[in-house]
Amino acid sequence: MTRMIPIVDLGSGAVSLRASHTLTLDLPPDFDRTSAMAEFDVQSRVRYQSVDGKSVVRPTMSRPLSWRVHGEECLVADRSRAATPSQPENYSLFTVE
Repeated sequence: MTRMIPIVDLGSGAVSLRASHTLTLDLPPDFDRTSAMAEFDVQSRVRYQSVDGKSVVRPTMSRPLSWRVHGEECLVADRSRAATPSQPENYSLFTVE
C-alpha cells in the first residue's frame, strides 16, 4: 500500500493527498510565487519565471515527496502527464502538511 501525504496548494489553500513517491523539486530562491508553476524536462532542468520577470532554466534534481518535512515548500509534479523530450512535466507550488 502506498503511503499518502497531505499537501496544501499555496495558491488556493486546497489540501490534497499525494503518493509518497510523487516527484518534487526544491523551490528556487528567485522563484516568482505569483506564477506558482514550473516545468521539468527529461534533461533534469527546471524552467520557471523569476521575481525579476526573467525566464530561468537551470539544472536540478527531483526528490520524492516522502523526503520533505512538515511545512516545507516545494514544487510538486502535477502528474497529468509524464515529461517527454518535446513536452516537459508541470510542477506547482505546495507546502507539505
